[in-house]
Amino acid sequence: MGLTDGPFVILLGILGFAAFVTCVVLLPLVAGRGVRQASARAGLVVGTQSVVVFAVLVAVNSSFGFFGSWADLLGTDKSRVRVVGGTDATAPPAAAAQPSLRPRSDTLSRGLPAGEGRLDAVVFHGLRSGITATGYVYVPPQYSHHAYRSRRLPVVLVLTADVPGTLTRLRLPSVAAGQIAGGAVQPTVYVLMSPVGACVDAPGGPQAGTFFAEDVPMAVTASYRVARDGPGWGVIGDAAGGYCAARLALRAGDRFTAAACAASSYGAPPGDLYGRSAAIRNENDLLWTLGHRPPPPAHLLVITAGGTTEPARRLTALVRPPASADSLTVTGGGTLPTWQRDLPAVLRWLSGRLSPES
Repeated sequence: MGLTDGPFVILLGILGFAAFVTCVVLLPLVAGRGVRQASARAGLVVGTQSVVVFAVLVAVNSSFGFFGSWADLLGTDKSRVRVVGGTDATAPPAAAAQPSLRPRSDTLSRGLPAGEGRLDAVVFHGLRSGITATGYVYVPPQYSHHAYRSRRLPVVLVLTADVPGTLTRLRLPSVAAGQIAGGAVQPTVYVLMSPVGACVDAPGGPQAGTFFAEDVPMAVTASYRVARDGPGWGVIGDAAGGYCAARLALRAGDRFTAAACAASSYGAPPGDLYGRSAAIRNENDLLWTLGHRPPPPAHLLVITAGGTTEPARRLTALVRPPASADSLTVTGGGTLPTWQRDLPAVLRWLSGRLSPES
């Protein structure tokens, strides 16, 4: 029985409730001050709490997709990406060195109304970076239409700490489906993930920059019929994901051609990430690199909200050809789940700068 399977979650819930009832019934029978009575009470309490806590953790994992299987939980799964919800009959076959696809059940991936496409819960295992992370892939309904069978759709990587909120409150799949159906946005695949390791390759530590710049695009390209080069890839990010989005466009321009970013800072992320090397810190300071390195032909949409205009102003002031930068002030806040009115404009901006592959 799978770790995220609905029957397994329900079974654990029943076992947790049964353990609680058993504890309440048996505790009066082991009252007393003897060693045996005390040991029995301790065993009942610890056993009941263990079952209940395990049931809660499994339920939370099933909802948010932290681990997709027992092998993933135990660290024995060596595949690079696994689809946890849905199947992809039209994807190119995966070679032995490419990601494997293993359909699983997932709460959020079952939530899309008919006609809005498909939402796959996925687990990425980065072979180059060594990082494992979860996410979701939104596939529009046009993906399976005959007219698009010979086209590789563009991809937008969405980086936000609140992925469930982006799906349930911001309703990105629904917004994207509406924009695509109305012709304002071309059919596009969206990959939703949380930022990892400040998106930096730390010396002797997590290689998060490599994970997003190489592992994720390679896994998605091998598993879905999507664009394989930079003109077909874009990225959206807020907060730490906003820095990551801008970094991917400015440092991995061969993979990401456009980025919509909202960040509190575009300098080097704080922390012991650079091995005490000023040179490595500078290379991860986007303001420094824009002033000291030739810019790539990247397109930036720098998003501001409230009092966060200064970091955006500093970034856009440094952008020069062949790079370009546009600005957008959002309403209602600066994080993805609050872009209720501005998300369509962001999707349209990105769509106009991405190209599918024939």
